[in-house]
Order: sequence, then structure tokens, then C-alpha cells
Amino acid sequence: MDERAIALACRMDSDRALNLTKKIYNYLIKQKKERVFLETRIAPKIFPLDGKDLNEMTSQNTKFLISVGGDGTLLRVAQGLNQKNAPPIFGVNIGSVGFLDESNERTVLNDLEKVLEGKYIIEKCSKITAYIIKKNAKEIKLNNALNEILIVSSKASKIMQISIKVNGQFLNRSYLDGVIISTSTGSTAYNLSAGGAIVSPRLDIMQITPLNAYARSGLKPIVLPIDSEIGIKLLRPRILAKIIIDGQQTIKALQPNTIIKIRKANSHVQFIRLSRSLDENYIKRLRKKIIGTYRGPPINASARTREE
Repeated sequence: MDERAIALACRMDSDRALNLTKKIYNYLIKQKKERVFLETRIAPKIFPLDGKDLNEMTSQNTKFLISVGGDGTLLRVAQGLNQKNAPPIFGVNIGSVGFLDESNERTVLNDLEKVLEGKYIIEKCSKITAYIIKKNAKEIKLNNALNEILIVSSKASKIMQISIKVNGQFLNRSYLDGVIISTSTGSTAYNLSAGGAIVSPRLDIMQITPLNAYARSGLKPIVLPIDSEIGIKLLRPRILAKIIIDGQQTIKALQPNTIIKIRKANSHVQFIRLSRSLDENYIKRLRKKIIGTYRGPPINASARTREE
């Protein structure tokens, strides 16, 4: 018998999320054979004795974690979990998009029944890590990113000048508002809004996407293998910069001449998916939550040809 527990985490500033989490908790407790952990910060609102910190949850003590909220909640959870041996995550969306989530408040109990019966597959997603390089070449490691690492000016009205190297080779020097380094998972997030490409999760990559690059700089979105090293140097005097990791952690007041290096992280995230294949699951989520599809009346091809 599997003695591991099921963990629950949720968005804290939403009564809707908390109420749904209570509903899921009660459902799991009624299964009688399931142990349940609640993230420490929500335990007092549901059952204080079952609290556990995210970083204490590993695949050794946790079957999987249910994240109730949206993509922001899921990113917070992924960053807070033990980075060496994290349990799989089952996302439940109550927000507007929730691209990374697998379920929603309407279907969650039926979906959980399938998960408890083992009728699921695992999607494994790479992370990336930023390092700040000191003058003595010492590296300061920052938190891992599942979606993206964003480097922007500390003042929104000030543009930056940066130089970019890939695997030690000079690529480009640009004036721009900022730059996004994203994973394939993050390709549908800020990267997509900034003009980057949608990349299948089956491709293990990093993508460089400039934000409002000066027209003559030549920098365009670039897709690179995940094992690349991207080096970014801050060039513009008196302009400070900041790094934002998955919208969760911000490192401010980076001085000119600071070098930031970005590499593949030594950890990954596992998502529980209910489809027969990862391709089917991804395309279905992409169509439903990102791309959409035409739902109007049938197009009269001959009429359209005449108009053209």
C-alpha cells in the first residue's frame, strides 16, 4: 500500500479557490485510504494539523500535489517545492486561462477519480536558472524558472543596452526595453505576447525574445537548444536593471556591467495529464486556451473568391 500523502495548495486571496480546496480536501478524506497534506499557509483555514511546507514535499512523501488557482499559483507552487525531487502537480483552474492546468472546478472531482485510479500520464518539463556573475567570477544562483527569466530596466521609461553571447560567442548588441529567456513551457506565456514563437513541449529549448528592440539592432526571437548558455551583459551607464523569475521573484538594482548567465536547471516539473498522449493533450489545450478556432457560420468559398 502506498503510504504517501496527497498535497493541496491554492491561491490565498480567493475565497473561491479556498472553498474549492476545502471541497477537494473533504472528498479525499472521505476516500479513507488517502492521507492529505495542506500547504502550511492554507492549513489554518481548513485543518491546521495537516499542514506541511512546500519545500518539505518530495516524491518520497507525496504522491502528487493539487494546485488550485491558475497559472500564477502553479508557478508559485513549482518554485516553492523541493527542487531536487518534487512530486507531480495536478493543476485545477479557477482563473481565466490556466493553460498549464489540467482540470477546473466543474470537472475536478471526476478528474481526481481518474488520477486516483492511475489513469494519467506524466509530462516532464525542464527549467532554466539565472546566475549573476561577480567580479571575482563567483556565481550567485537565483531561483529556477519554469516559464521565463525576464531582464528589464528598473525604470519603465528607460531603455537598456545589452550584449548577448551564446555559448561564449558574441551574438548581438541591442538597445531595447528588455529581454525574455523562456522555456518551451513558457513559450505560450509572456514570450508569446512579446512576439516569440509557440514551441512544442517535446522540444527542449530556450528562446531569446527581445522586448521592443531598436529597429536597427537586428535582434529577433531565437530558439536555442536547452543545454545552451546565454550570457547577457548590461552595458548602458547609470541604468539599473532587474530580473523577474516566473513573475514570482524579483532581483532589483543590477548595476551596469553586470553579467547574467542562463543555463538549464538541474531540476524539472512533472504535470499530471489525463489524455491518451502528450501530443493530444498539448494540442487540445493550445486550441482551447490559446489559439481558439472559428465558430461563426460556414464561409461561402465562391463568395469570398468574388470579393477578393
